[in-house]
Amino acid sequence: MALSSSRPHHLLRRFHASARALSRVEPHEFSQPSDYLGSWAEPARVANEERKAAKAAAAQTRAAERRAFELDFRQALMKERAQKLESWRNKEKLKAQKKAEHRELLRRQSSVWVAEDKMEKKILEAIMHTTPL
Repeated sequence: MALSSSRPHHLLRRFHASARALSRVEPHEFSQPSDYLGSWAEPARVANEERKAAKAAAAQTRAAERRAFELDFRQALMKERAQKLESWRNKEKLKAQKKAEHRELLRRQSSVWVAEDKMEKKILEAIMHTTPL
């Protein structure tokens, strides 16, 4: 039995073709280096650097805008907080003032002297018209 009949033809052909290609001497002469080949490398590098520089500049402007916005936002927050604090202090001062006025009014009313002739009338009035607590 021959070797070719026992094995598939495409497997033998692969070994046969590669062996023949390896055994032959390279008749090809290489051409001289061309100025055109690789001539785009420098302009591509320059364009890449320009693109990176433009990207960095855009990032810096965005960062500056973001910082300015954050500063304005912080100032607005601080102003709002100051206004709220001032409003709260004014309300507290007004409450304290009303309380002091009420105490002063109670003190003046309690220190009023009642004349002897009106004393009985006041006592009867207090008994008749009681104020619920």
